[in-house]
Amino acid sequence: MTARILRPLLASYGGGHVQIVAALVRALAARGDSPEVIGFTTAHAELRRQGIAAQPVSALLDPAEDAEWLALAEEFTGAATHPDIPPEETCAYFALGLRDLAHDLGREAALARVRETGRTAFEPVGVMRRHLRRTRPDIVITTTSPRFECALQKAARLEGIPGLAVGDLFLVKDRAWILQEGYAPHLAVLSGEVARALVADGFPESGIRVTGNPAFDRLAPGSGDAARRAALRARLGLADRTVILFPAPGAQMSMIGRPFLELADVVAALEDFCRADPRHAYLIRQHPNRPMALPEGVRHGMLDDGGLLGPEDAILVSDIVCVEASTMGLQAALTGKPVICVGFADYLLYPGFGLGQAASDMDEAMGILRAGQADAAPEFDMPPLGDATSNVLAYVDDILSRHADKVLPNQTDGEPK
Repeated sequence: MTARILRPLLASYGGGHVQIVAALVRALAARGDSPEVIGFTTAHAELRRQGIAAQPVSALLDPAEDAEWLALAEEFTGAATHPDIPPEETCAYFALGLRDLAHDLGREAALARVRETGRTAFEPVGVMRRHLRRTRPDIVITTTSPRFECALQKAARLEGIPGLAVGDLFLVKDRAWILQEGYAPHLAVLSGEVARALVADGFPESGIRVTGNPAFDRLAPGSGDAARRAALRARLGLADRTVILFPAPGAQMSMIGRPFLELADVVAALEDFCRADPRHAYLIRQHPNRPMALPEGVRHGMLDDGGLLGPEDAILVSDIVCVEASTMGLQAALTGKPVICVGFADYLLYPGFGLGQAASDMDEAMGILRAGQADAAPEFDMPPLGDATSNVLAYVDDILSRHADKVLPNQTDGEPK
């Protein structure tokens, strides 16, 4: 632990990334540090739900300097896209992105770019430099998302502030910006294999530490797990069954343009399998972004709409996990559960790391189950579950210790925009 109170800035987008930041913020506050937290898009509401006093993206605005951009951003803030994102936050997000883009391209070209590509056009380094010059945190900590997170890391480097990016999974697609010049000089990653792959692609080995993922610390085995599993399974009427968990995706279409399975087809395959072998039952876990209902006539399974079990308990009660594109598949594999990835093994990537088996469709997945070939993953080159948050904080302290007598050169390109 460092001798003085630290003032780190942490920021992320939502999904699994915000859970990393939430774990780190709680640990920093618990040891007496004073973190500043910014939640981009859905992350702000999620952090608030967890009792973390995060700021929204609008906290980055300067009312006087950004009035023009707020007016222009109204063009892009029509129908609400998510219940966790108020229209005024969408307007602030586009205003800040436009402000920087117009500095680089000119106003009309920036507007044309955003009309064509949307928010993917944004990387507001100037906006982030402006905020960092006002607040001067000791270190900037983000996850490895693009756009605003990437801009914040680049801004920190330009301002001579240490930056640490904390990876969630395998960082394959993320390498497009992780390996850019000016990105965070320090990276915390899930496993030794991820670290070796990044070094092979050009990231300095001295800047990588294998820490695990802080969001997965809640999966660490506990002394009461067996009793809790038995109690939950008894409450659900599953005490004597082999339970197949299917975490449903949050949309009809994946981010790579490939449609997810229809719920009716998933249920039909699981019903057929469990009818033939009634020692099995299935549990479909609804994604919070996509309400659903089971078809009529279900006999061997149930739906958890989020009111029965949390994600960790859903994994705890299950014996096998079939998944399309959910991080819960990876979480289950890391806890030693057999995992079958249906249709998206090439997108999820973790079957390629030995953390799950691949099936092209539900028929092939059920064939693996019928053959008794659903096997748990071998040992994975990752720190023990439960240690990641403390590992990342130890890395933060080491980074700041190394920077105590060394200041990064301010690679200034003029005043921040």
